[in-house]
Amino acid sequence: MVSKVQPGTAVLGRMAVYRLFARFAPLRTSLAAKLAAAAFAGVFLPIAVFAAWLAFRSGPVGAYPALAMLLFAGIGGFLALLWLIRELLVPVELTARALRDYIDRRRLPDLPEGFPDAAGTLMEDTQYTLRQLDEAIHRLEGVSDTDELTGLYNRRAGEKRLAEEVARAERDLQGFQLALLEVAGLEAVAGRHGRGAGDACIAHVAAVLQSNVRQGDWLARWGGGEFVVGLHRSQALKSVVGRLVAAVESSPCEVAPGVEVAVRIACGVAEYRFGEGSAGLLADAAHAVDAAKTLVQADGASHTCHRSELDMPRPALAAG
Repeated sequence: MVSKVQPGTAVLGRMAVYRLFARFAPLRTSLAAKLAAAAFAGVFLPIAVFAAWLAFRSGPVGAYPALAMLLFAGIGGFLALLWLIRELLVPVELTARALRDYIDRRRLPDLPEGFPDAAGTLMEDTQYTLRQLDEAIHRLEGVSDTDELTGLYNRRAGEKRLAEEVARAERDLQGFQLALLEVAGLEAVAGRHGRGAGDACIAHVAAVLQSNVRQGDWLARWGGGEFVVGLHRSQALKSVVGRLVAAVESSPCEVAPGVEVAVRIACGVAEYRFGEGSAGLLADAAHAVDAAKTLVQADGASHTCHRSELDMPRPALAAG
């Protein structure tokens, strides 16, 4: 339920003088103008009272030199006071700019510390708060982008990374490949040894893949027993993918103390087609995986299929 109480109502009483000054249109949008008005009142009202007393006592003619000197001194002092006010407001200005920069650019401020007055405390507290907020945001981003079971990118983060790869490829006209790997027989393993065994296989495959991907390539868990590897262009693509699949196949997974199961992989590889976007690349990789799964079911060994070598027609992309 939305509160009907206006924000800040509880502190309005403490801001009585500020609200009084804010009623005047020329002062409404500027704190410096409010302070200048306060300074003007503080400087020139006493001068005006003193000038009136002096003129009354000595007469206008006799008081002229003193009044002129008093006026010049008052104007000079007022201008100096305006400059001092502007300079003393610098901490407030820096703090406001730091908050704006963090919201707009996510840039942490570099505000000075060690000033014990209200302005210094404002800068120090702002710096501390923004640093704590930034750390909390980083932690939340890490949790939201990480698969809980494997510690890899989750699908959300993988889709974001894939979109970045597509944008880079379209911009630089330099393609890349995507490998979609699926753990074969995962349901059978979970049915025979328990659900925990299936999770153990997924975590095991993730660890093996992570230790074998090339620097610059990226890896994400796509869901269930599916993984995606973003592959930078390479003339030895088949060898690169072959090493990943072989590393998994040669490393049995211990699903229980003293119980190991062989892990088989169906892998589909597709090259990005310019203009097709992420959806087209994923559809190509999925078709290649389907072909590889057929081969795995036939002989029980791991297989890799490349979409470019299949005779199947390319799938039509859904509109929109």
